[in-house]
Amino acid sequence: MRMLLVGQPNVGKSLFLNTLTGAKVIVSNYPGTTVDVTEGRTKVGDESWEFVDTPGIYSLTPSSEEEKVTYRIVLEGNYDFVIHILDALALERNLIISLQLAELGVPFMIAVNFYEEALKKGMKIDLRALEELLGVPVVVINPFKKEIEKLKNAFKSVKKSNYSIQYDDHIEEMIEIIEREIDYEGKFSKRGIAVKILEEGDMVCRLLNLNKFENLKERYRGVHPNVTRDIVITRAGYAFYISQKILTYKEERANKLNLLDNFILNNPIGSAVFSLSVLSLIFLGLFYIGGWFQDALGNLFEGYIESLSAYLSAYHPLLDVLVTNAFIGLAAGISIAVPYVGIFYIFLTFMEDTGLLSRFIIALNGLMSRLNLPAKAIIPLMLGFGCSVPAIKSTRILSNFKDRFKVAILYSVVPCSSRNAILFGVVGHYAGIGYLILTYFTLLVVFIITSKILGIVVSKERLPLVEEMPPYRMPVVRNLLVKAWVRMEDFVKVVIPLLVAGGILYGMLDYYDLTAFIVKPFRFLTVSWLGLPANTVIPLLYGFLQKDLVIAMLANAMGTYDFGTVLSKFQIFTFGLASSAQIPCIIAFGMFIKEFGFKRALIVTFSAFIYGMLIAGLIYRLIALI
Repeated sequence: MRMLLVGQPNVGKSLFLNTLTGAKVIVSNYPGTTVDVTEGRTKVGDESWEFVDTPGIYSLTPSSEEEKVTYRIVLEGNYDFVIHILDALALERNLIISLQLAELGVPFMIAVNFYEEALKKGMKIDLRALEELLGVPVVVINPFKKEIEKLKNAFKSVKKSNYSIQYDDHIEEMIEIIEREIDYEGKFSKRGIAVKILEEGDMVCRLLNLNKFENLKERYRGVHPNVTRDIVITRAGYAFYISQKILTYKEERANKLNLLDNFILNNPIGSAVFSLSVLSLIFLGLFYIGGWFQDALGNLFEGYIESLSAYLSAYHPLLDVLVTNAFIGLAAGISIAVPYVGIFYIFLTFMEDTGLLSRFIIALNGLMSRLNLPAKAIIPLMLGFGCSVPAIKSTRILSNFKDRFKVAILYSVVPCSSRNAILFGVVGHYAGIGYLILTYFTLLVVFIITSKILGIVVSKERLPLVEEMPPYRMPVVRNLLVKAWVRMEDFVKVVIPLLVAGGILYGMLDYYDLTAFIVKPFRFLTVSWLGLPANTVIPLLYGFLQKDLVIAMLANAMGTYDFGTVLSKFQIFTFGLASSAQIPCIIAFGMFIKEFGFKRALIVTFSAFIYGMLIAGLIYRLIALI
């Protein structure tokens, strides 16, 4: 059996899948997109169960890239039935998807998550009434347990829903006309297809090879100038009706924030304390835990590199240079970059799974207005601490192009996980925590100044922040580690080989004395302006290809990854600052082109590089004077 998992974001689909399949999942991009789709398989007796975890959506009326992908997967029909994971705490909003599945004639069942939490909040949901209304099986699930027998019994009774939404007379006339005229015999209801043609028209017609009915919409434009809106409003009304029918709610308990949330969200002091506590915890965790791993792994590799070099030099000096540099690149990546990137993603996943991330975003909302940034900008900026590429894409949630462009420019001074690895693994580890704090403080000041300048040039967006606040939850360690691994899997599989290749390339350039052709023209920047050894231009330039290459290439250029022996603390600080205040990598540059055009991307990239070098040089001179 092949089943689709469909539901809104943060309803527990991923945990449900990981529990059923033992975390044996395959993550891949949906063809032609950057949206992840996860698949998992498990064996139950003689049956093979295959699950496809679709991107989280709020509706099957496609607007975002994620909704388009899930909608396409549903319409492609390559499954036996759909499991709609429904959040009991947001019943009305979740029922929109159930009604759309019913309308399309898709066989499905409803798996209700967070049911016990709903009971604790004073909500009583009549699941039997929901089952009778929609005509499909409804079960309560606990994503922490496999509950195989419960699911097997529900799977046996999965069928198409008999529930029907009735629209106003004019829309019903259009539906009847389309039903008569479309040539469709397939998995879905002709009525559901007709509604989808009226609602969005393009994708459903393209995927099912149907004719569009724009002339029909034009004929009824006088009474329905926006058919999609009218259909969506009617469906939302039905979702409200069903939720009211099956739900009783004790308002006196439901509308109260607990004491902790009230302190965090409604008290400026509480918001500041909470935000600083979270940032401090992440900072200290990265510094001490990442530092311990760096020392342990670094000592392990150091002995191997010395033994390897002594062994290879007896054969041929070129072989020694190439292999040793390749190993230095590998060692720098594994001992320095991997611990900090991995630990950061574990922290990020922990905050998501516990519900702290949403509260952190809301708590920082007030700061956004003071920085002349739109309220919703906090969401893509937070993503930027993980990776700038999806963060640049996520600026699409902002309502106008100017605000999107303004926020995207700021990623030049928002350190992603790769730049954080440089700062913690190089500056923090070899120059000390004082210089590390100074680096982040400098980046913060530059961020504030840049946002203020951009705020003068670009008008401020005044829309309020809308962020769903989930309840506090205890994270599952296995699920937390799996999600963190999925996020850093590309780093291990793609970047580590690049580090090795980069080391080999540098070794070849160094052996044939070709590095001077690269190093000499940039001495004005490295030696004269930044006060760094001339060879440091190599990692600075490599960094534009991929920031994860910086540490390895610095090790190759300096001949060691014990940077404290070849650079002063002051030089390490300057190098870290120069590496961080710029557009992060060529992949982010490509995403910038895709979202804002080549000309803007080129101007921002060059400006950010000059801006970053200018700041690093000025700070170097200022501290030298002090």
